[in-house]
Amino acid sequence: MAFKIPSKTAALIKDPESLFRDLRNRTVEGLMSQQADMLRAYMGHIEAHDIALELPTGSGKTLVGLLIAEWRRRTRNERCVFLCPTKQLVHQVVEQAKEKYGIQALDFAGSKHSYSEGDKSSFANCEAIGVATYSALFNTNPFFSDVHTIVFDDAHAAENYVSSFWSLEISRFHYQDIFDAIWRIIAPHTPENDQLRQNQHENSPLDSSYVNKLPTPYLISVKNDLISVLDNECTQDEHRYKWQMIRDHLHACHLYYTSSSILIRPLIAPTRSFQQFENARQRIYMSATLGEGGDLERIFGREKIKRIPAPDGWDKQGIGRRFFMFPMRIWDEELSLEQSISWVTKFNRALVLTPSNQDADRVRVVINANPSISHYLLFDASNLEVSKKCFVSESAIAVLANRYDGIDLIGDECRYLIVYGLPESTNLQERFVISRLGASVLFRVRIRTRVTQAVGRCTRSATDYALVVVLGDKIHQYFHKPENREALHPELQAEVNFGVDQSQVDDAAELDANIDNFIQHNDEWETADSHILETRDSLSQAAIPSTEFLEKIVSHEVKYQNCLWAGDYDQALSFAKNVLADLSGDDLRGYRALWNYLAGSAAFVAGQTSVAQDHYAAAAAAANALPWLKCLRNQVGEQSAEQPVGVVYGERIERIEALLEKFGKANSRKIEQYFSSIRNGLASAESKPFEAAQVKLGRLLGFEADNSDAQGAPDPWWVLGRHGIVFEDYTATGENPVVSKSKAIQAKAHPDTLADKYPGVQFHVVFCTTSKMLDGIAKPHVSDISYISVADFKVFSEVCMAVIRVLWDSYSSPGDIKWREVAATKLTAARLGINELLADLTKTELTSLGNGG
Repeated sequence: MAFKIPSKTAALIKDPESLFRDLRNRTVEGLMSQQADMLRAYMGHIEAHDIALELPTGSGKTLVGLLIAEWRRRTRNERCVFLCPTKQLVHQVVEQAKEKYGIQALDFAGSKHSYSEGDKSSFANCEAIGVATYSALFNTNPFFSDVHTIVFDDAHAAENYVSSFWSLEISRFHYQDIFDAIWRIIAPHTPENDQLRQNQHENSPLDSSYVNKLPTPYLISVKNDLISVLDNECTQDEHRYKWQMIRDHLHACHLYYTSSSILIRPLIAPTRSFQQFENARQRIYMSATLGEGGDLERIFGREKIKRIPAPDGWDKQGIGRRFFMFPMRIWDEELSLEQSISWVTKFNRALVLTPSNQDADRVRVVINANPSISHYLLFDASNLEVSKKCFVSESAIAVLANRYDGIDLIGDECRYLIVYGLPESTNLQERFVISRLGASVLFRVRIRTRVTQAVGRCTRSATDYALVVVLGDKIHQYFHKPENREALHPELQAEVNFGVDQSQVDDAAELDANIDNFIQHNDEWETADSHILETRDSLSQAAIPSTEFLEKIVSHEVKYQNCLWAGDYDQALSFAKNVLADLSGDDLRGYRALWNYLAGSAAFVAGQTSVAQDHYAAAAAAANALPWLKCLRNQVGEQSAEQPVGVVYGERIERIEALLEKFGKANSRKIEQYFSSIRNGLASAESKPFEAAQVKLGRLLGFEADNSDAQGAPDPWWVLGRHGIVFEDYTATGENPVVSKSKAIQAKAHPDTLADKYPGVQFHVVFCTTSKMLDGIAKPHVSDISYISVADFKVFSEVCMAVIRVLWDSYSSPGDIKWREVAATKLTAARLGINELLADLTKTELTSLGNGG
């Protein structure tokens, strides 16, 4: 009978390099130079609790992470787990570990109830590395409860995986009863406009980007009611476990809401409170793009993470080759998408990445409408979750929403990538900080990382190559701004610069020809590739502004969250003040507003009312163009009777921003087409075009504008908060048309017609007509109806369009505080404030018309 002989004595395995040489079952001949360099650098930090390793895509970071884990397992008798974002990557890592590297790894991709007893015993006895998803650790009852070393792969992409453990999100579409129960509790403490939006149960043009937040003092006031409701409602596992994690810490959480979703979560994941994470001897964060500005620390809730940068030479050199193409330099977005989908026929497979399900659906419509690719199979993320084998063995297109990591397509598996849309924000908190507080500076590094990861999904080795087509106005503009390109890795900069230049052509056929040259890798492409390399060597990567300040304060931010979570409010306030001490300058105004608000909230729960008022006032001063800060100012005892201009205009400006976002900044074509449709509609004697133009003009001004085709229904109406304008249009032609009694009385009834749809809104009726005569018998009935001539309304519309065009010229992105303040000032100067606008549109009574009968 054979005896079990122990393997090589742990003391003889000096380091992970030595271990690699002893792995006899590996098929990899040797370590690459950058892998050896990283392993040697790591040996100087083997006792560090938090350490980050930066290794570019394709440079072999998986082997580095596995070797470190295996070395620690063997030499220190440690339980080591290697975490991946997705199940598909878990399977891939386990396969590589066994077949390429000769390392025994255990696949823990599924539920812990499906783990075999043998695998669980082997892992517990430190006989093999475990490989699992992030959610296998961040779990209320994880199998990995006593782990010594944790290796986080693709650590840059972990924010949602980590924070979701302390995040309760309720979808109105899937859990309306819970959503409604929460809304009933918080509604009395929300702005009137938000209450109207929720009560109408309709999606307005703003809803796709709108998000708001319940101020902490109000959250504290309704805390017990929320606990009572959610204790009863959160019975399903999907919500129950997450609710358990935050239930007793609502004072340290924030509640965000849209018309379709409610999210409760802390600002930063309180990982110190999670013993399975906190008690590990070492946490290793691996990424191709670690980023700067403290982003990694915020993602994992750590005060300081020691970084080992990429080895020498990788500061300029990249992996593989990408040919970027920007079809929106010659076509609009719709035509560019259609053309990009038609190029799929040049490849066996294509991968399309989008930031949202809505964008993914739009892509699928275009795919299904193209008969030339009808034989291609269509995949989504769920199809690729377990394995990519089906995808890479067929003619196929994968369309993935909000998945910029976790899909590695190597070599011939896929050589065509379409990136449709900018991966800007992936959860309500990010959206709130960017769009409502104007603090996008915090996420510039994260957005750059997502963009970098997105464009690298199909170039995973030194000899790999792929066509990358960039679509969507925001990402198109992102790559066309020199300051954004300069912050990219030099080789990526060179590739993008080359693509920008090559996409500006006189004949669209040149694009097809260039794609063919790239696919064939002919002499023309070889010349182009040499040019990219030469350009790369002359470039360097610029730092993103303000990252040095953000990196300096991150330890205080994490300490603030940890103290707040533990109920030490005074200490939390102290750390918030430390953050504010280093937040200065216009770039950080929005972030300064956020931290003044957080400091005020800590002071509030600590019972320091006057300190809370001071910080809330400072928050409003730092970003007074944000309507949400109106709620903060209500907490300040000395609120002035006159609100700042920006607060008065806040909701409207956000609606205007949403429309300008749709116009885009690639060129002026969309906004000029919008203006033309207004002018043409108002010039029409027919009712439908005229009314459609009024609706568009209302939306241009930031109103919620709509119309109805029902018989006798109001003509277009505009609504903002409790103010409303409802039109009755009479663009009759002929000689001396007269406004009849019946038409006037019909107009008078419009506010009653709209009362159910808009409860609490005071509507002003405006009769817009070419007529100069009113039937005499109508005059006693229309004393409260206003009048404006079609000619004067056209003049008014031109004023409106001129102001909006000026604002579009200076607009760059949502949440820009300076732009919002300028917008408020210009609207005021043009008498387009709600009070001035109402006064001008209602200054003439309908009874002033001549007697027509």
